[in-house]
Amino acid sequence: MILHLNKSVYRKIFVAFLSFICMEIGLSQSINPRSALAQNVSADSLCYWQTANGRSIDLAALCGSKSNQNLPAISFTNKQNLTIDRVKIISENIGNKRYFYVAGTITNTGNVSQRYIEVFYQGYKQVDGSLKPSESNKVFVKTSVLQPGETTTFTGELQRRPTLLMLNSLDSVEEGSIPVNICYANSVEQEELCKRLSPSAVRRLN
Repeated sequence: MILHLNKSVYRKIFVAFLSFICMEIGLSQSINPRSALAQNVSADSLCYWQTANGRSIDLAALCGSKSNQNLPAISFTNKQNLTIDRVKIISENIGNKRYFYVAGTITNTGNVSQRYIEVFYQGYKQVDGSLKPSESNKVFVKTSVLQPGETTTFTGELQRRPTLLMLNSLDSVEEGSIPVNICYANSVEQEELCKRLSPSAVRRLN
């Protein structure tokens, strides 16, 4: 009786083992290796999808392969979201002293609000045929939060009237520092002087 019971247990174990083997075989057959998402263990660790007809489709962008990691990050910041216009130099007499200012407008042409926009500018004087930096300064625009489509103004102090004026950059919370490098002049001769500074653009003062 004990021997018969032991054989029965052995038989059940054997059947269970066969069932497990069959299940594994069936599972492995049900998954077509040609249609599975595979990780190719190569130097580039490329990820691909192989279709039933043997065509491989590269999915490296989804798997984060090494070849993707070496690519430069894409910036979604649009550097044209802030535009400058109507830049001019104005002066006024207070008592016996004359004061100079740089003024202009900033427009938010993007789709998001821009906060705490600063304008960085620099003046140049012509001395003995050479251009020398005379001063540099920065000023916040009048509106602290500039909504999309809105225009604001800025007015910054100048110690003296410069021969040339360079707007170096803009800065906002959303955009960070935005290189501008626009040189402003009053005449054709001064525009030629602007070119010595290698600006991104040369414009006439209003």
